[in-house]
Amino acid sequence: MEKRLAVWGWWQGRNLGDNWIKRTVAGLFPEAEFIDTRVVDFSAYDFVICGGGGLFIYDTIRPWFNYSQKTPYGMLGLGAEFPHITDQAYKLSRNAKFFYVRDQYSLDCMKIGDIERSYDITFASPLNFSDSGNFDMNKLFFVWREGLELLWNESFRKYICYENKKDEYNRIIAGEFDEITADDFQTSCDDIEKRIGNCGFVISGRYHGIVAAIQKGLPCIAIDICPKIRALMKECDLEEYCIKINETEKLKELICKAKSESEIIRRKQFLYRDKAIVVIKKHLTNVKAAVDEALNSVRVLQYGSYWMQDNDVVKVMADDLAKICDSREIDLKVYTRTPDSRVKAKISTPNGHICILNTEKVRNDVLNFKPDAVVLNSGGLVLEDSGFKMLSEMGIISVGIELSDPDVYPYNGAFYANKFDLFYTNSKYSLVNQYDREKVNIHLLPFAASTDHHFYMPEIERKFDLVVVGHAREDRLGVMRELSKRFKVGIYGCGWESGLGEVHGEVHGVQHTKAINGGLMYLSFAKTIAGYMNVKVGLFEAIACNQVVITSYIEELNDYFDIGKEIICYKDDSELPGIIEYYLEHEEEREAIRKKAYERFLMEHTYLSRWKKVKDDIKCIKKVKF
Repeated sequence: MEKRLAVWGWWQGRNLGDNWIKRTVAGLFPEAEFIDTRVVDFSAYDFVICGGGGLFIYDTIRPWFNYSQKTPYGMLGLGAEFPHITDQAYKLSRNAKFFYVRDQYSLDCMKIGDIERSYDITFASPLNFSDSGNFDMNKLFFVWREGLELLWNESFRKYICYENKKDEYNRIIAGEFDEITADDFQTSCDDIEKRIGNCGFVISGRYHGIVAAIQKGLPCIAIDICPKIRALMKECDLEEYCIKINETEKLKELICKAKSESEIIRRKQFLYRDKAIVVIKKHLTNVKAAVDEALNSVRVLQYGSYWMQDNDVVKVMADDLAKICDSREIDLKVYTRTPDSRVKAKISTPNGHICILNTEKVRNDVLNFKPDAVVLNSGGLVLEDSGFKMLSEMGIISVGIELSDPDVYPYNGAFYANKFDLFYTNSKYSLVNQYDREKVNIHLLPFAASTDHHFYMPEIERKFDLVVVGHAREDRLGVMRELSKRFKVGIYGCGWESGLGEVHGEVHGVQHTKAINGGLMYLSFAKTIAGYMNVKVGLFEAIACNQVVITSYIEELNDYFDIGKEIICYKDDSELPGIIEYYLEHEEEREAIRKKAYERFLMEHTYLSRWKKVKDDIKCIKKVKF
């Protein structure tokens, strides 16, 4: 039976803002059924998304107050207006698969201090930002909201300071604009673009009127009829253009100032819009993973070991697998002095080791967890033959992953890849040239990155022209000496003459992410220790940090990014100084590459998207084999 997704919100209110939200969410989740706030029983659904919009204005509302239903849920683009009396929102946030609130003010109202703030969900598919000079500021989009309708509530009554000023607003704007398009947002339509048309200035008492102005880059004045409107203008650094409904004496002067300082306003709107899009799209990777886990559940027992602490690639992958599957993660501690007892034998190879897992101990894990698949992620992990037989007899798919190909293939994959039901290599070269595809069910699992471990940190000063994170090697030393003479270069990793990491030049965890964020561009070396050219994990990690990446040209890169538009390539080390100098001098081109690369990363190159492919492969194999 096909599982069902519901999106719960204020869809019955005939409000253009809510309709715009609904249209946006429907584009993100075309399989969803939209149910309005009159529905309080979610038992017919397998997952429910609450939001977006100002659903928790004063506090949580039914059925979210003391929520006890079995249906898992997540909150998307929520907003509040006034401080909550209870801690029900906080309790909901503890049990939600995701909990995204559209501004810091709302988080403060909900008394939640440990969750990253989000933005209005319409920024997931924003209106086009207007080109400078292509809009007429004498054409006004005027959105009026009658404050009288809110005065029944004491909190709003105190906040609004209501006076009947609509006629005064109409008189003032008639003298300041040649053409006025009036709207009250009371409609069953979602045609915000058509309504705002070719207007070049916005005055709005509706929240989403201001959101539209920000997205389009139109000078605006907000009528402060709701706390959420002032919160939005404050976050844009445009609070001076936010007036109470009775402050009509300020209106004419603010209109004149906004017209004269339109480019300053547009710059602030653009910065807010840009950050909102980045954060929303990052959050949506987690939202979609949670929905996929609920609607397409697969149980996975995963074994791995982590030699680079929290940012170790196997650890990062394990964390993201847990978002998209019902997963149990077991750290075998292979790189410590006391490996887990499940490791029956650790055999050294010329380039690492092979670790054989004890069949009976794996059997105990399997009986306890009852997985659909067992994943052995890198580190030379392999089962005994009796272990593979046991999994097969129990109808459990065995999955092997190799993350150090092509270097380790002769000592690892060549000996055990054929034993697995599914086997993955990080290297396209290995897939094509090393593995026998008649004997091995081999697939490509390229490197990627996780938005939880590597992410944009706008608060970090980009003090370097170029950042490198990686260990020193003979082929890298000369290049970096020359670049350091001409540019401000931040170098992290072992073996450098002036490595900046805290211990032996290394950086791990959040320090690794901070290091990547510290420059205007990032250099990713493509050559492996054994001399192969490969698309390295650091490349994806840097782009996940919203960085501009420079790397050696490899034909395989075309599979992942548009060279020249999403990533910068060089064919000879001697080209690097000129390339770096060019992009330091051409900020607009550099920024365009950064944005396009980040968008491509979020769409295609997160570990969540990689695991979704593995998950689909597991389901196909299980269906065919058993």
